[in-house]
Amino acid sequence: MSHAVVVGAGPAGAVAAAVLARGGMPVVLTGRDDDGPGYDVLLSGPAREILRSIGVAVDDWPVLPVTIAFDATTSHAVPDAGYAVVDSTVLRDTLREHAVRCGAEYRLTATAAPHVVLAGGAGHVGEPRSGGAGVSCARRFTGPVPADRVVLRLLAPPADDPRGRPRCAWLAPVPGGCTIGVSALDVVAAGDLMAEAIGALAELDPRVRKCVPAGPMASGPLSCGFSPGAAAGPGGLRVGDAAGLVNPFTGEGLSGAVQSGRLAARAVLSSRDDPAAARREYERLLGSAFVGYFETARHAARRYHLAWRVLAAGAGSEHPFYAKGRRAVVLPEGASTLAGAEPLELPPAGRVRVLPFLAACDEVCLSIVRGDWPFLARMFTADREEELLPRPAIGFYAALVAGGHPPARGHASVAAAIELATLGALAFLGPAAPPREVRGVDWESATTVLAGDYLLGQASRLIAEAAPELSWSFSDWLGELTSLRATVVTTGAGAATVFASLFEFPLRIGAALGGSDDDVFRTCGAALGRLFLRAEDVLALRGDRTRLDVTLTDLLDGRISALPELLAVPGLTAGALPPEALVAAVKAGQGAFAEFEQACDRLPAPGARSLLSAVGTWVATPIRCAATGPCAGPRRESGPPAGTCGGPLPGTAG
Repeated sequence: MSHAVVVGAGPAGAVAAAVLARGGMPVVLTGRDDDGPGYDVLLSGPAREILRSIGVAVDDWPVLPVTIAFDATTSHAVPDAGYAVVDSTVLRDTLREHAVRCGAEYRLTATAAPHVVLAGGAGHVGEPRSGGAGVSCARRFTGPVPADRVVLRLLAPPADDPRGRPRCAWLAPVPGGCTIGVSALDVVAAGDLMAEAIGALAELDPRVRKCVPAGPMASGPLSCGFSPGAAAGPGGLRVGDAAGLVNPFTGEGLSGAVQSGRLAARAVLSSRDDPAAARREYERLLGSAFVGYFETARHAARRYHLAWRVLAAGAGSEHPFYAKGRRAVVLPEGASTLAGAEPLELPPAGRVRVLPFLAACDEVCLSIVRGDWPFLARMFTADREEELLPRPAIGFYAALVAGGHPPARGHASVAAAIELATLGALAFLGPAAPPREVRGVDWESATTVLAGDYLLGQASRLIAEAAPELSWSFSDWLGELTSLRATVVTTGAGAATVFASLFEFPLRIGAALGGSDDDVFRTCGAALGRLFLRAEDVLALRGDRTRLDVTLTDLLDGRISALPELLAVPGLTAGALPPEALVAAVKAGQGAFAEFEQACDRLPAPGARSLLSAVGTWVATPIRCAATGPCAGPRRESGPPAGTCGGPLPGTAG
């Protein structure tokens, strides 16, 4: 029987070994105890989900909320994001013991095997070298606890240095004090780097300077020189730090470690008797999972510098485009977390049919944005074995196949164009950034215009190439959106019409291409858009994270709320809400949901009704919950009970 060896028993190696063993493959896990100083590490939500899915008990590690800070006066709490602070030795031993319980054999030395996974960290022999090399360090401190949350302090490179590299300091409260860590993508002495981190964090809270070191400092090499081809070389499948999978903006590597460990194991399990095929599959999986997040060294400096300029310029903005951009670039989150909601549960038959179409749509989107705006590419990646999110392409597909014909060549490109245009519209949805007199480029205003115009331009090009007969309708739609938004900005009324137009166009065009009654689908899509806006208002009034990632204040100030018209209070502000606001919003939301259900019932095709009904139910979840009490959506984190292996799994499961 084919077997595997995993060289390196850190988090990435232990996860790979556990998944391989659970998949029924004999696997040897090799590594030695780390005799360096212990330190605390940050375990992100996506990393915890992966560990929980393979049976690791993670719920005993308390989760702390996250704040991203850019300077002494500008910081952002990130809703629904959190890190568990875990002792590095405890994490390593927990994962190693779990791999052994799953069936892996632990040894101190490696043996020959057809499949090899290299998980020896950034210092692993054969590690891909690049200009992305740097250093990270962490140290525990006693004294006053300066925060009740994890703080990421981003240090932007000098604006006049195009080769400047990012640095990030972080602070995590622990019993009796805190842990301070810092990373840099250039060569610098660890002591100097830690001093810089303490100074930067003290700008946020002077009490940081009163903390006293409680042990030696741990430090090590850092590399973000990731490329899928180098990580899937003939010597073995490199995972985690050995593959350069470190977030270039924060130095965080645990998320990439556990995700790549699982992907490497899945690739091996998919081609048990063909190591070359496993390498090709691993390269494909890496290219999809980490597109836009990490770039090859040849382009890294230029793209990181541009992204830092964008992040720093939008640091004070809660515009939806910047709020989601911060999450996509800084935090190790997938598409589901960026959407701010539980995954969509589709009927099994509909899910099977729509997934290939969505994958084709994503390939088109990725081929366009990954070269010029790689960090936007995160919006078009998802592990659909585990999650699916509402998106314009689902409505387009439902209307397209309602006429009884399967999608034809070019239809995925039309759906991709609509999704790119919707994302471009998001850039212009919130309030315009006030003009600023700055030396050089006003990056906040420039980024909004550049990104929005780029996406809309690419969408128009796609339509012209894939379905030129739709070019006139597409341009009319964009013109209508512009006119509707201008009316809202100038009068404060009509936000619902903007969302109705955003949601109805994909259904109307899909129906027209598929030969169905486009007026019926137009009505259904418009009702869905109005329902979405009502749900946003309810979420914001309850203080919950909205799907647009903005607060009630930002919804009202940006004139992307239906509350002023609903409550008949022009110019309504968050500080002047009448007491009946939430009750009125829920009631209006219930009416919008009923309107959508009636429109959905008139759709001619059962398959389309089923798909769109599931989408509408997902959109209306906040309204239904507010009306009926606590409402727990489907669990995002699945798998066997924590603390167990769950037994061997067939095929490529993990």
